[in-house]
Amino acid sequence: MARGPDRRVSFLLLASLLMAPDTLRLAAGVHPGPMVLERPTVLLGEPGSVIRGDGTGTVLTVLGSGSVVRGVRVENSGRSADGDDAGILVRADSVLIEDVVLQDVLFGIYLRDARGSIVRRNVITGRAAAREGDRGDGITLYNSPGTLVLDNVITVARDGIYFSYSDSALVRGNKVEQMRFGLHYMFSHENRFERNVFRHGAAGAVIMNSRGITVEDNVFAWNTGSRSYGLLLQTATAPVVQGNLIVGNGIGVFFDNVIGGKFEKNLIASNWLGMQLYSNSESTSITGNALAANTFDASGGAGEGYAFCVDGRGNHWAAATRGYDLDGDGQLDQPHSAGSPLMELARDRSSLRLFLTSPAASAMDWAERTFPVFQVDQPVDQCPLRHPPKLEALASLGSAGGDAGGGGQWGAACALVLLGGGSAGLMRRPRKASEA
Repeated sequence: MARGPDRRVSFLLLASLLMAPDTLRLAAGVHPGPMVLERPTVLLGEPGSVIRGDGTGTVLTVLGSGSVVRGVRVENSGRSADGDDAGILVRADSVLIEDVVLQDVLFGIYLRDARGSIVRRNVITGRAAAREGDRGDGITLYNSPGTLVLDNVITVARDGIYFSYSDSALVRGNKVEQMRFGLHYMFSHENRFERNVFRHGAAGAVIMNSRGITVEDNVFAWNTGSRSYGLLLQTATAPVVQGNLIVGNGIGVFFDNVIGGKFEKNLIASNWLGMQLYSNSESTSITGNALAANTFDASGGAGEGYAFCVDGRGNHWAAATRGYDLDGDGQLDQPHSAGSPLMELARDRSSLRLFLTSPAASAMDWAERTFPVFQVDQPVDQCPLRHPPKLEALASLGSAGGDAGGGGQWGAACALVLLGGGSAGLMRRPRKASEA
């Protein structure tokens, strides 16, 4: 007869067996949905296994905490945005979704009131035939704190990754393109996203009504159009943005009501406008960045809301290389005004943009800088850097790009800009696979 500790061990073993998740293996072939995992379940798909919905509602719903969904294809959800029709809907804690392919779905993976889940190495493709407003998001987090979103590939959706009331999450290593916003934060705090690639959208990432967001070592590229952005910060408190590559966008970075922000060690290159700075921001520092080959570097930013020179360290402006550093301290001897009256005119009159590279426009720009006449709201860097700063973080962006347009291409772009190669090569955006 078992005694004392032995009885407790036997009881704990029995309890663990009773609480262990079921295992469901799906053989190759098509399995009809909708499917619901009502208790903890490990769902493993063999190669070639498909869960196909009937075109209504959600294809796979996960209700059991601690469940795992791995290695299956999920397709053909409903089309109702009001019903949150999704490929996979998670309404349980500590769920792992990995190595899943989702296609022909409205929302890809939808986490609702789900804590501590992991969404990893999934491939999500929305409905290309649908209008942008009729598509769902690739990955949605609603009231789902502590989530890890890692190494997913998302294309053709409304927003790639959408956060609403979801704090303390990590977004790393994802490749997102061809959608409205690659990443979209709303009322979500203390989150971090790093080493992601956001391309070919209306905006790479949008941070709104959120605080304590860290944006590090990402690529925001080729988000082009008359109102397109690499990174948009709006009503953002204490964001930290550093080590990012922001290249080939309509507007590289948009600052609107940014409070206590820190923007440093970023490369902003070959955008139509490098930075749009609204005067309603407060205590936001912009230092140690390199700006080169933009049509215009900055607009707005005058006043006390932004600090471009902190502890004797400013930014490198390629347009300021005509300045002098006579005392050899690494800073130009004269402050640099980064705005331009031509930019202010062209911003609201798109028909003028065709003439911005003409000899007449260049002469007017030189004359205005030499003999200022117009009063424009523009940032002034009191201690501009003579040489580009060492942006160590950008050296690691090669692996972040991968086959989504990164790798050596981004390293070459960095080198071209920092060596003063101009914008000619950068403005020829990488071709998509369908264009090759």
